Amino acid sequence: MGLDNNAFSFFPFGALFCLTLFSFLAVRVYTIRHRYKNDHHKDDIAMILKNRMAKGEIDEKEYRMLKDLLTK
Repeated sequence: MGLDNNAFSFFPFGALFCLTLFSFLAVRVYTIRHRYKNDHHKDDIAMILKNRMAKGEIDEKEYRMLKDLLTK
C-alpha cells in the first residue's frame, strides 16, 4: 500500500466513497421531493374544483367529472 515510503494511497478511494454516498443522498432527496410534489398536486386540483363549485361556477356533476379526469 505504500506505507514504507510515506505514500499512502487512500485518497482516491475515500473520494470515491464520499462521491458514492453523495450520489445516493441526492437520488433519495429527489425521489422524496418528486413523490411529495405528485401527491400535493392532486390535492391542489381537488381544492381548486371545490372552490369553483362553492362559488357556483360549476355544478356537482361537472365537479366529479373534472376531478376524475384531472386526477388520473
